[in-house]
Amino acid sequence: MYRVLYRKYRPRFFADVIGQPQVTDTLRNELKNERLAHAYLFTGSRGTGKTTCSKILSKAVNCLHPNNGDPCGECEMCRGIDEGTVLDVVEIDAASNNGVDDIRNLREEAAFTPSSAKYRVYIIDEVHMLSIGAFNALLKTLEEPPPHVLFILATTEVHKLPATIMSRCQRFDFHRITPRSIADRLEYVCDSEQVGIDDNAALLIAGIADGAMRDALSLLDQCMGHGEHITEEIVRKTAGLADKSHLLSITDSFMSKDSAAIISIINQLYRDSKDMARLCEELISHFRELMLIKTMKNPRDIMVMSDDDYKRASEQAMAIPLTDVVNAIDILQSALEKMLRGANRRIEMEMTAVRLCTPSFGNAVSIDPALETRVAKLEKAIIGLSEISEKPSAQRKSTPAAPQMKRPSKEEMEKLRKDAVPMTQWPEVIEEMKKYSPTVASGFTGSTAYISGDLVLVDSKTSICFDILRTNDKLRAHIRDVIKNITGKPYRLGRYSYPDEVQEEDPLAQLVNELKSSGIPVET
Repeated sequence: MYRVLYRKYRPRFFADVIGQPQVTDTLRNELKNERLAHAYLFTGSRGTGKTTCSKILSKAVNCLHPNNGDPCGECEMCRGIDEGTVLDVVEIDAASNNGVDDIRNLREEAAFTPSSAKYRVYIIDEVHMLSIGAFNALLKTLEEPPPHVLFILATTEVHKLPATIMSRCQRFDFHRITPRSIADRLEYVCDSEQVGIDDNAALLIAGIADGAMRDALSLLDQCMGHGEHITEEIVRKTAGLADKSHLLSITDSFMSKDSAAIISIINQLYRDSKDMARLCEELISHFRELMLIKTMKNPRDIMVMSDDDYKRASEQAMAIPLTDVVNAIDILQSALEKMLRGANRRIEMEMTAVRLCTPSFGNAVSIDPALETRVAKLEKAIIGLSEISEKPSAQRKSTPAAPQMKRPSKEEMEKLRKDAVPMTQWPEVIEEMKKYSPTVASGFTGSTAYISGDLVLVDSKTSICFDILRTNDKLRAHIRDVIKNITGKPYRLGRYSYPDEVQEEDPLAQLVNELKSSGIPVET
């Protein structure tokens, strides 16, 4: 049966592990000096060698003929562990064996001496998936294990482990493997499989793998199905990536603010079954490359691309302002989040193209649409309030009352005020209004209210709140609903007094009087 590449070329010795010298050198020295710990914690991103080093370590501690800290790979124990026939080396998947009973069974087994090996080794993969009860069950055994037991814990999310577990282990952090190291390993594998591969193709696979050797070998396995020589075009086709020329063309159209050209490219890629979220990710990576070129002195060392691509990217970077590049990344990331939340990916990508090519884009700042709506409402309210405060007092008094707040006769007003009692819940009504609109609620600041029969009579020194009520039917209905929810009774709205009965105080005059009373000279 065919063996996939990441299994076929899994390292058998510490010296074969790529890109993790901080782990392999330390483990070899500990084995040579017989300073073996009882528990190890291997942490790092996927595909960086945690399981591989766990298997090598399990062989090294049980090898009949160890060689300078490495297992020999030829003895009965080494072959048995590789084939999975040594029962003393146990691999546990914590994702599916994460209960208390699973760990209790492990503790009971650990008490027995090994049947054939020197050490009974427990490799617990994805250990962060254990339940709290399982961690507690493991804790005592991990702290004081039998002398013949070795624990190796592996995880991609070390922050989820309890501190009590981590403090009882020797921790080793696995780093992401550099693109150049991955590319060299891929070329070695291709040479062993008698398959040709371009260096640009190997680097592209390394960039897609994002530091994970296993992901790189899996993608290489797919690419080998296309023929005996792997090119950059084959890698892009296999991984579902857009051609680099498309990314460069989109960037050129972005620079010229030609949204129609970008949408045309998007539609072409969509017809070719390219995933729009993946295209968005590629554009983010491309604009990140432009950002690095513009901000770093020597960006070439950390950029995974061919020399020709780097030259073209440098030409584009020099022609685009840095603010445009940063804003483009921001807009693309927002679009990607919406796509991953379920938005129509094609439409979202086309909308993003239009946003990128807005003429004022270079000076634009990405703002949450909800915040834009709130700001627009606030500006409209401020303009309305300014117009009200600028009207002469006599002009404000002559404003006709709205039909919904029809003025009663003098006798009716006297009777209403005579029967009126203060409404103690009015401040609570204003607080609820703030949830609806803080701007509208501010117009009722300082107002009071009285209850007379089925009326709530509002009293205020200024007419701002009455002007707001007169022009907004929806707001009046909302206030009545709020009052009903708070008091439990339905009420109509009315005024406690009218301008010809109580002289309103001009807000500007009030401010002048307050300044004068504070000793501040004011010219009028």
